Amino acid sequence: MKKNKWKDCLFLSGEDNIGKFFSQKEKSLIILGKGFDPRTCKALEVLKENNVAIEAWLIDYNDELIVADVAQNESRSKKNLEFFHELCNDIMWESFDVPAYKKNDGKRTLIISESVRTYFIASKVEAFDNIIVDISAMPRAVGFSIIKRIIDIKKESQKVYIMVCENSDCDDKIHPVIVEGSAEYLQGFNTFSLIMESDEDETIWFPILGMNEQEAFNIIADYIKPVEICPVVPFPSIKVRRSEDILRNYGQVLFREQDIEKRNVIYVPENFPLIVYNKLYNTVKYYEKALNNEQNRNIRYAFSSQSSKLIDIGILLTILTLGEDGAKAGIVIVENQGYLLNEEYDRASEKLYCMCLDDYELDW
Repeated sequence: MKKNKWKDCLFLSGEDNIGKFFSQKEKSLIILGKGFDPRTCKALEVLKENNVAIEAWLIDYNDELIVADVAQNESRSKKNLEFFHELCNDIMWESFDVPAYKKNDGKRTLIISESVRTYFIASKVEAFDNIIVDISAMPRAVGFSIIKRIIDIKKESQKVYIMVCENSDCDDKIHPVIVEGSAEYLQGFNTFSLIMESDEDETIWFPILGMNEQEAFNIIADYIKPVEICPVVPFPSIKVRRSEDILRNYGQVLFREQDIEKRNVIYVPENFPLIVYNKLYNTVKYYEKALNNEQNRNIRYAFSSQSSKLIDIGILLTILTLGEDGAKAGIVIVENQGYLLNEEYDRASEKLYCMCLDDYELDW
């Protein structure tokens, strides 16, 4: 892989900049997720307002919620779908069923990697010069899998963009519902054997922490049994005290139950995924040099995220780079049974961002 492949990638923020950038593009496709999140249609709305030549694909990952307030989430999903249809009244659009799970003997099995390979093929996307994946309303497993698949099948001339409508205030108010939750490595993002019993590798874990996620943290810790943990928290953040609140929220489990040293905490800026990528990638390289080479230990690196989708982009870039470097790395996810969002959504706190994986300079 080209050294520092991503360091010069164009990163856009704000509706005006993003709208102006894509208004100069032709044959663009936006892929977005069907769901309850209030940010579902924001990116498409901005592109339409700027008269971008766009086609839309709506991905239904068929995630059946079983939480108590399912009616409230269904109401939000219905409202988002109506707005999507309104925005698409004069453009081409399609809806695709790309199931994330299937049921086996009453249990849900993650099949998103298989589904994405089936539904996303080169002939479907070859007509577009620009492919935008909006992960604002997608579960991480879905968004990550689609992005990687698009990167794998696209032509060299095609350009890929990741778009996120970020609102950390909203993220902190969303509560995941975990019922008999289990953790697993996301297929397509692990570069090592999953037969844990016979694998002698030791695991260093980089959990990206968010509010209200202690249960998921404990589930992942029990699953991967790390020899060392490097918690990652957002700082600086739009909310000045967010990193402090998160660390206080996790204080018991981090510094008492897991006995993590405070020097292991990694601070990454909330709104700059390239810096997140550089910090995480360089930290792994430090560990590789210190442990694999000098102490001859077999180390694997596990990442998990309960934080913002914008930080997720930095994790994704890190995993893609480490995979091409030949490092043993993977993303761990927890099966959520749904989400609770009981408060009103404040659109004033949202901001749109775009990571341009194949654009390195402004051409307008």
